[in-house]
Amino acid sequence: MHKMLNQFKLLSIHLISKLILSTFIIECIMTRVGSNSDNNAKEVFTSVAAMSSVFVPRLKGMLKGSIQALSPSMPFEDEDETALATTIFESMYTPGRVYHSMNHVFNILEHCDIEHNPILVLSVLYHDIIYYSVDKIFQRSQLELLEGVLVFEDDNNEAKDGERLLVVKQPLALASNAQDDPIIDMVVRLFGLEAGKTLPGLGTNEFLSAIIGIRVVSKWLSHPHLIQLAACIEGTIAFRPPSSDGKTAMDRLYDRLVIVAPNQSEGWLVETTHLAATMANCDMSSFDSINFDFFMDSNWSLIPEFRPSILQEDCPLREYYEEFLGMEGRTKFLLSAVTNIFQVFRDVPSENELSAKQDKARANLYLVNDYAQVRRLQLMVLMELVAIVGEDSDTIPGRPFLNLELPETRPYSEDDEDEVRKLLDNGRRAIFPWDPVRCSMGTFLYDRLGKNGVNAAVDVGKNKESGSYALLNHLPNDIIDVIASSVADVLPGRSDMLSQFSNNVVYGEKVMQISNDRLVSEKVTCASSD
Repeated sequence: MHKMLNQFKLLSIHLISKLILSTFIIECIMTRVGSNSDNNAKEVFTSVAAMSSVFVPRLKGMLKGSIQALSPSMPFEDEDETALATTIFESMYTPGRVYHSMNHVFNILEHCDIEHNPILVLSVLYHDIIYYSVDKIFQRSQLELLEGVLVFEDDNNEAKDGERLLVVKQPLALASNAQDDPIIDMVVRLFGLEAGKTLPGLGTNEFLSAIIGIRVVSKWLSHPHLIQLAACIEGTIAFRPPSSDGKTAMDRLYDRLVIVAPNQSEGWLVETTHLAATMANCDMSSFDSINFDFFMDSNWSLIPEFRPSILQEDCPLREYYEEFLGMEGRTKFLLSAVTNIFQVFRDVPSENELSAKQDKARANLYLVNDYAQVRRLQLMVLMELVAIVGEDSDTIPGRPFLNLELPETRPYSEDDEDEVRKLLDNGRRAIFPWDPVRCSMGTFLYDRLGKNGVNAAVDVGKNKESGSYALLNHLPNDIIDVIASSVADVLPGRSDMLSQFSNNVVYGEKVMQISNDRLVSEKVTCASSD
């Protein structure tokens, strides 16, 4: 068994190194496809087929190595490898997934030292196979695996191809007989659920992922291994605080393991809970990463999952504005919940290791928030400028405004220790079509105002009265003139007004309405802080 595990470790390291390279190549393909609105269905199909040809063979190798290392009860054949690998790929390569995609799987394998443990590798492969809150629908293969678990509509008619149309009843609920199957019963009890009840908002994705993972590998794995796999996936339910009795999520999982696996030893129960804590922390490995680019990329790849409209090339400017405001609230929540990000059970990880993880997570969160604060100001200024020249932020596409080029205030330097400025000027690592890696306007605002000035301006923008131009009033006139002149490149129909913005503004008077191409009055008026 020890020799088999060593062979599994060597095979996993080889496969993971190849997967990391493949992921980089595929990301480039995804970026080109996502940024070109003229791609037709044939091109999209071709890209999916290309990705499948890269990932499925490697997933097959990982599945084979993991299952064989666990002494399967029957042979794991090539057709089994293909079927399981294809299910994973098709489940995780869906239009709405950017963070919870195949890339998330490979990021965990790259940043966590778990390749020696086949249960953890299988947990990584299956823990996000269902992400219903993003996907919004179940695939046919998933529905078939969820029959007997979820409540389906009674009138499932026959489709044109002769197959039944399987429709899950809303809200999602466990079937009354779900626990009749011993394996499903084990997963249900391990997650603290009950047959016939509506599924909770927190943990449903993980529960359904565990169901599918357990069902597809149950043909080969022993019952104790299935319990460990389910426990590891349960551990990835994020941000759970201690209960009223002071028990952590891992304490509660251990208590349920005692009930679900009464014949297992105390050592096995502790080991299984340790595995679950390890898996939970690997799932959150970007938070405490010493590689800030990894954390930043993870944050930005979550944006479309919170706001799917941002994937559309014509996504309105207001959607960007609302997203960057919403991002501030999410960051504040995460900072308040740092103690719940990472899991611990009986000194795994150690107190010092846990403290270091939490400290690094706070540092990463503060830095990404400082960067996002400049981006918030960028969007606030753009919103007011667009409104003052008579454009509708609810309909005008936002992407062109994010690519504005403003004059350089000072050249980029590797020696600059200001990490926020580096991110703005040098750019983020990952390329996403909905947001350029560099932010010229953000760099301009940050250099001219400084961190405190940016924070003060954002406060003005957030506290302004509806319909006012408080932020334009607050910022120095020369800053607004430079930005307005750049905005004229995006709004050529307003170029005369924007290129001579100061000349079209009477400071100290009431703001007037603007019609299509000209001012209703002779000038726009806007109080100045000067």
